[in-house]
Amino acid sequence: MANNLRFGVVGLGMGMNRSGVIHGTDGAELVAVADLKADRRKAAEEKFGCESHEDALEMFDRDDIDVAMIMTPSGLHGHFGEQAAHRGKHVITTKPMDVSVENCNSLIKTCEDNNVKLMVDFGERYGNNNRRIKTALDQGAIGRPLLCELRMKWKRPDSYYVGWHGTWELDGGGSIMNQGVHSIDLMLWFMGPVKRVIGAHFDVYDHENCETEDMTSAILEFENGALGHVLTTTTYPGGSITMIHIHGQTGIVGVGPDIWQFPEGEEPEIELPPYPGNVIQDAIRVVNEDGTPAVDGYEGRRSVELNMAIYECARSGKSVML
Repeated sequence: MANNLRFGVVGLGMGMNRSGVIHGTDGAELVAVADLKADRRKAAEEKFGCESHEDALEMFDRDDIDVAMIMTPSGLHGHFGEQAAHRGKHVITTKPMDVSVENCNSLIKTCEDNNVKLMVDFGERYGNNNRRIKTALDQGAIGRPLLCELRMKWKRPDSYYVGWHGTWELDGGGSIMNQGVHSIDLMLWFMGPVKRVIGAHFDVYDHENCETEDMTSAILEFENGALGHVLTTTTYPGGSITMIHIHGQTGIVGVGPDIWQFPEGEEPEIELPPYPGNVIQDAIRVVNEDGTPAVDGYEGRRSVELNMAIYECARSGKSVML
């Protein structure tokens, strides 16, 4: 057990799930969890055999934790991440990295100043199908990219927005910042940087207690010249749809439904080397080998930066350069 990478998890909402991943991963050890709710702490103790704390900072002071995983409301990711970094802990934040570019920058700097690794948990980066698409795009397999369409249509009841969800302070936004940020990150990974948000709109269409938005639409111009269409909503009553489709001059790739279409005889041959399956496995690799995370702080910041630009464009009615 002494050679295991030792984790502490802050926040036992989705953090209970991630605690289970840590507990079940070879080379990882769940040492402790922290949460304000006693019933959650007790449940984690009984399920994983770990210790627990009400005070996250008390947990960070332990000498037997190498990595702090921050699973709090989004607006607290930077705060707790910085507190962990000041105590020499490597940091993993769940998505989004935080709710402002300024908070992201501060967390990046604090981790760099304290010589600790910073990782952002965008799980879609680890899937083989997504890695295959990324490799095909990097190889120019579809020719010059022309259009990227992102559609995320989910449903969230009014009860979901009781508490911190759908607040500017702690959620940082609504459908595009909470639910849609995984797809935004994946889109940016596939397509590269956005040059300009051409136009955008957001509003609350079907919820009584959502402060931010339950539908966002945006038109983007990527640096590679392609056009981007983005739609996210939590008003969709027909199940869940999450898709990113990209077409270029000679091919089409995408997810949700998966698409991989090339002219006959022109399908690229792609070999994917072994890679970690999730952020916990990635942390073990990164810390033990002094490697680069799949999503470091700079990569994690990109989706926050784009979402902030989309909100700015919608509020001002003017295009926004990135």
